[in-house]
Amino acid sequence: MRRIGAIAVLGFAIVLAGCAIPPGFGPDPRVDAVPVSTATCPETFEEGHTEAGLVPKDFDAVAVLRCDPYASQQDGDELWSGVLLERLEGELEAVLAALAMPSDPRSLGPCPAVAYLSPELWIEGRDGNVVRVAIPADGCGAPKQVGLEAALDALTVVEQTFTRDSLLESIAATTAGCATQAGMLVLAGLDEVDGMDAEPIVPDGDHVFGEEYLVPYEMPEWPDSSEVTGARLCDYVATAASERAPAPAGNGGVFVGMRELAASEAQTFVSDARIAPAAPSCAEVATRFVVVHLHLGEHDAVSFTVELDGCRRIADPALQSHAASPAVLALLTPPK
Repeated sequence: MRRIGAIAVLGFAIVLAGCAIPPGFGPDPRVDAVPVSTATCPETFEEGHTEAGLVPKDFDAVAVLRCDPYASQQDGDELWSGVLLERLEGELEAVLAALAMPSDPRSLGPCPAVAYLSPELWIEGRDGNVVRVAIPADGCGAPKQVGLEAALDALTVVEQTFTRDSLLESIAATTAGCATQAGMLVLAGLDEVDGMDAEPIVPDGDHVFGEEYLVPYEMPEWPDSSEVTGARLCDYVATAASERAPAPAGNGGVFVGMRELAASEAQTFVSDARIAPAAPSCAEVATRFVVVHLHLGEHDAVSFTVELDGCRRIADPALQSHAASPAVLALLTPPK
């Protein structure tokens, strides 16, 4: 028994030597937060960012600042995503008591493989400075149930600031049969990939277990112009956010209207686009887009996005980039 006890003590010493504090032991890792002059919403975690911690004991708290970086807000017939910063006031004792609760020791057992989204909280002091606070965590890193949510609900929201990020939904676009935003995804080099050359999967064939096979896939093509009976044009202009997007992506911003092309005009577009040369390398970012929905009898064909300025590209059915001709641009540009 004495030998077994010595081995156990030795094993525990080895654990301590390899890891200063083993999981399940040690103090709360949070330390007092350092007061700063301004809250960052959302926290970008760049170099020099404010570390979250405990509210210092001598900090005279007067308000809570709650930052939600995944908020949304309805504005007329548009739904936007963005960042919501709220100022909450009232009796703060319950909030401060919940935040002061210690975090649990790290769990020795398995933890669920899930991510937890918690609001970013700041406490504002009477002197105008703020501290970013860390919410108590359980042994698996999840927010600990300490009554914080109920304590925050008991406060009064006295101020809200919503900063737009991107447009999520436009009722006007949906009513017109258009997408909320245009997209310009162009992939280079697809003409060098022939999906029909891939080795097909043979259910009863002889092959080594685990060997990978490709499913044959034929890239879509332009429809024949004679099949086209018209087109619906959805117009977009880029928002400030999309203008900062990388040029190859060229994501188009806000829906501004819908137009129709007669059969002869839509056929002219297809005939011209089918022979358009590949677009040269380009780093300009478009600010005006049109998505062309071709009508083929009772069905619509694949939609094609065209940049009306910037690189002036057409994305074909296989998402390859082609240069739009002056004739196509004149046909698709909305009248002033």
